[in-house]
Amino acid sequence: MKRLILCIVVLLLLGTGSAAVAQDGGDLLAPEQIPGEAVYIPFPVAITVDGDLADWEGVPMITVDKGPMISPDPAENGSFTFAVAADADYVYITMSMPDKNIIAGQHGSEYWNEDSLEFYLNVSDNVFSQVYTDGIYQININATNIGNTDPDALTLTGVRSQELAVSGFVFETGDGWGFEASIPLEGLVEPGHGVEIGFQAQANGASSTDRNVKLIWSNADTGDSSWQNPGVFGRGLFFEIGQTEIPLPSEPPEDEGLTFDWGDMEWNEIVTSTWEGYKQNYIYCGENCGDNLGLVFDPNMDYQAVSEGVGYGMLMAVMMNDQDTFDTIYDAAHDIMLDERTGLFHWRASNTGEITGRTSATDAEEDIAVALIFAQTRVENGEWTQHATRPYNCRANDMIDAIYEYEVYDGRYLTPGDDWGGNGQDILNLSYFAPAWYRIYDQFQGTDRWDSVITYGYRALFLTEGADKGLAPDWSTSEGGPAFAYCEATDRPLDTCRYEMYYDAIRVPWRIGLDCLWFGDSRACRWSKRSADFLSQLPPEQFARMYDMDGTPIISYQNELTVGMWLPAALAAENAELVAELAQQLYGYAGNAISEGYWGGTSQYYFNQSLAWFGASLLSGDFQNLYPQPE
Repeated sequence: MKRLILCIVVLLLLGTGSAAVAQDGGDLLAPEQIPGEAVYIPFPVAITVDGDLADWEGVPMITVDKGPMISPDPAENGSFTFAVAADADYVYITMSMPDKNIIAGQHGSEYWNEDSLEFYLNVSDNVFSQVYTDGIYQININATNIGNTDPDALTLTGVRSQELAVSGFVFETGDGWGFEASIPLEGLVEPGHGVEIGFQAQANGASSTDRNVKLIWSNADTGDSSWQNPGVFGRGLFFEIGQTEIPLPSEPPEDEGLTFDWGDMEWNEIVTSTWEGYKQNYIYCGENCGDNLGLVFDPNMDYQAVSEGVGYGMLMAVMMNDQDTFDTIYDAAHDIMLDERTGLFHWRASNTGEITGRTSATDAEEDIAVALIFAQTRVENGEWTQHATRPYNCRANDMIDAIYEYEVYDGRYLTPGDDWGGNGQDILNLSYFAPAWYRIYDQFQGTDRWDSVITYGYRALFLTEGADKGLAPDWSTSEGGPAFAYCEATDRPLDTCRYEMYYDAIRVPWRIGLDCLWFGDSRACRWSKRSADFLSQLPPEQFARMYDMDGTPIISYQNELTVGMWLPAALAAENAELVAELAQQLYGYAGNAISEGYWGGTSQYYFNQSLAWFGASLLSGDFQNLYPQPE
């Protein structure tokens, strides 16, 4: 059917004279686009990259005014125009956008959040690849480059953008701004009539501060997912000037649906490789990591380290039976981040060892404490040797006591940290609620004091407005409602107290799923089933994302993080079809896992890598309850 539609489009092009013009040397050097599907790249075209577009005459110009966020004002990021051409040595791209209020340089390196233009190329041997591999690139050219006089010194961002020698000029126009750029083709692709590459073009627009416009050329990208999934690119087809045959984009492979058997995938190899990559990118990354200071550093936060990362790193290390790395993180956390007053950890430090965020974050302490219990188990099993100065069991006991004293109120309410008001009632973070850990604490210490924390945590969870769908908000009260009153009373911005399932609450399916998988708690299993049932009825463009409490997606993309965190819910709900679907999607983000050691298209985001790993390690069997359970 798609082939028939494409043929009809070509016949229409012939009927309107577009192809004839290209053949006969008229106004256009190549056919017009197949809208949102394929752009024709005329060659050879003599273009000088100098900011003067006079030599683009005859190259088809394409205007885009569609996307997930459209401007109400045509003069303010209401559309963008692009064209592509080539000669034997270079591919040339020009893009421009009407923009009466150019926003630039206000978001650090996050240029996607202000006025910027993007193009994507897939010159790998697989134009249908759904993961970023060698030969697939995202190039974001932003408005801070306007006026730069060195064409080889553009500020670029995007996946693998630094691997291409992009040269160009960025300039203001009569109604906005644009650029003209070139990329050497040597080692990428050799132009030939009908040679096909993946291609995508997008524009980001901001009218005041943050991005409020997103325009996308490719019809396949309905949710701004090109930066994660090159499978939604359109096609670029080289068109030799003077040819009469109009090439068509190739057909994608047939969708095999649910024939994917996730159990046959090399999950152990993927999990091992991404753990090795995790260490190299965030722990042993040289100067950026404070000359291997030993904490888990976040490239997206100027290589600062947070206590959350200490917990993640120690959990991953103990699951991977890597005592050297476990002790490296354990020692660094105590040398740098320990709060001597409480025995807990300050939540953030720089890569010079300076504390930049004081007081504790409860989820970090919880993960560190259970990791220490698991480490003690490995000692008792004869797998590890005991730490010489801080025995794992002794420190675990001290930490559990400190968490209970400083981060639990009235023996029932979990607080976000040791310095938060609200007594765990006016505000709480349900992604910090870790009932599986609390059961292990009680087993380890021979107590039952965490029972009430578990009871009141589940009570708050099931009182939230998204409970019928298995959706938890980032922040709430102990009665399940929004915590906005607390934020207003403490002068916190309301967006830091979101009543939506965002980057905090996306971890709830993992926290709760483990309580079902490991301990069979009926509340945990019921919650996981609700989450799984909710996901199962969603259309593809809304699947495995983040949501408001009504179940409406609040992000337009899916990535390794979201898929990895929804997997535990599917596993706990024993929903085999959903597990297969999520596992297939997570596997789609593993294209760089074995060769490069990271998930998705970039290693920039340590948080994404951590949560994807936790999901995958459940599939591989590497993430287990190491503490011995009673017979």
